Amino acid sequence: MHTIKRSPILKLVVAVALNLGVLLLCQQYWRTTGEDGGIARSGRAATAGDRSAEQILIQQGHQHIPIVLTNAQFHIIFFDSSNINKVPEELYLTHDVAIPYDIPAWTAADSAALRTAMGYDMMMALLKPEYNLHEDVHEKEQLDFARSARGERVYKSLWNFLRPVFESLPGDTSAEKERVFIKELAPKRADVDFFLRLEKRLYPFLHLKHRTSFTLFDSYKGKGFVLCAGNNQFKFIVSSIQAIRRLQPDLPIQLFHMGEGDLSKERQEYVREMTHNIEVVDITEVLDNDHMRLGGWSIKAYSMLASRFEEVILVDSDAYFLQDPAKLFDDPGYKATGGLFFYDRTLFTDWHAGPNFLRSMMPIMSTLPTQLRSFRGISQHEQESGVVVINKKTRLNGLLAICKMNSKWERDLVSYRVFYGDKETFWTGFEMAQEPYAFMRTYGSVVGELRDDPVKEIERLEAALENEDESHPRSEREKQKDQDEIQYHKRRPVLEKEAVCGAQLHLDHLGQPMWWNGGLMRNKNEGVQRILDFKYWMMAGGMSEHRERNVRDKELQRELLWDLGKESMDDVEKDAVEDPEWIFHESCMYGGEARLLEEEKKRLTESYIEMDRVGKEDEAKIKSGESVDPKVHDWDSM
Repeated sequence: MHTIKRSPILKLVVAVALNLGVLLLCQQYWRTTGEDGGIARSGRAATAGDRSAEQILIQQGHQHIPIVLTNAQFHIIFFDSSNINKVPEELYLTHDVAIPYDIPAWTAADSAALRTAMGYDMMMALLKPEYNLHEDVHEKEQLDFARSARGERVYKSLWNFLRPVFESLPGDTSAEKERVFIKELAPKRADVDFFLRLEKRLYPFLHLKHRTSFTLFDSYKGKGFVLCAGNNQFKFIVSSIQAIRRLQPDLPIQLFHMGEGDLSKERQEYVREMTHNIEVVDITEVLDNDHMRLGGWSIKAYSMLASRFEEVILVDSDAYFLQDPAKLFDDPGYKATGGLFFYDRTLFTDWHAGPNFLRSMMPIMSTLPTQLRSFRGISQHEQESGVVVINKKTRLNGLLAICKMNSKWERDLVSYRVFYGDKETFWTGFEMAQEPYAFMRTYGSVVGELRDDPVKEIERLEAALENEDESHPRSEREKQKDQDEIQYHKRRPVLEKEAVCGAQLHLDHLGQPMWWNGGLMRNKNEGVQRILDFKYWMMAGGMSEHRERNVRDKELQRELLWDLGKESMDDVEKDAVEDPEWIFHESCMYGGEARLLEEEKKRLTESYIEMDRVGKEDEAKIKSGESVDPKVHDWDSM
């Protein structure tokens, strides 16, 4: 030792050896703790309970799952750009893509941790009910969306972990496997028991015909369309369904309702007979309505969940297609993410309720929300839910989160108060579960008529009322329609700019008209009962530099200017071609190029108008008690 102290060379050799030893120990330590994404932890011997968990996994064929048993019971993940999923670079040219941060995978170590005091405490916190089945909830503070979001993300990780276990169980059917899962595994395994109870807490509506989501999941097959209608929507749904059939003759359709009190037997029978490969389904016979308490828009998300399709396109009763809707299954944004949404119109600035709500319940969001108009204070409306496309085999957890936001108390006290109905619950539900999704890049556009001169239109209508042809007298109802339209035109602002007025149009990823919603009337919101003349369309803005010119937040402005390489917002404004703007009550858009609708698409709209006329005539007969046979109509020739 005396020699070592005096020799610099020996000191150097010892120092190097010690450092190498420490480095090897650290490498071994990181290799052990890094397998399950955890932070630094000290090891310990496995307990008897831990070994039984490992044995069960091995018995189920999961020898490849690493068993890392340590003192620390919970994972802490530091998110960075290396965690995010990748999508094709060219996709960003046509879509806005939400890339979620990876939720840590559930491991055997997590399962073992459930037997500890801390594990038990965590379970109890997530399983605590917010309200009971028959409780009348009045205080929105009772609904903890942040805790629900945490529970949904934990559920997602556990679902993915236990799904292979479920598949490996003995039994020829999912129902047989489910019995083994509940009767034999749940009493022995804390993770299975926790999964079943967490599912019951978050999604109790699943358990009418199914004891777990796994059997419902296994029932999904193929592709198809889902629509929803009650008696009030029946007059629209006839032409909407026939419009799908005109362009897509093969894929099945399911029409959902909430029982005979919602859609009468006569109307159900009419739908079954009006076309081929169509089913009429009472959703309350598939999912538990005691927990959903459906009404209005809320049936839409649940119908997607209840449908028998693996890949599903949800279509509103007043939505019509200008191309084969099945093309949406081949959309590159949908294929990359499993969830395709469409933007609404840009309407109502300086709205903060939605962004504040999302920030309050989700400290971690995907890459997209902060880029959205609603987060930038540009538009209150973000998504239009007239058409939604979801792959339930890959995005079931996102759809379950959407449904949760549309449950009775969640929608009445929070979701539908923060947002306008169900629309924003689709992308925010995917955010809660951290599922990827894509928005078609263009905002809500318009299809319809080139704007007429309101003054001349008033003069024409008033002259028609004053100089009525006595040989062809019109009914009081027809005269009242003209009076309504006169009042409508008197409220219209006079614009110098060219405008297209009509229904909200949505484009495909190539920028071509794909579908519209809002029905066939000139302006359903203003009560002008005149059929729209579909001749022109105008494209709205999208993800472009100038769309952010209205950003008011100074910090966001600085970020934007840095991204665009500009010195001031004036430079952004100077280089921009202004986005077309909506006159909401007019259902008009001005400031863009008015384009002629292709003749083939115009003929489609004319056929839809004829289908709508026949459907409304049959609806009037049904309402009067007559028996109506839809097969007497030659729908294909309309």
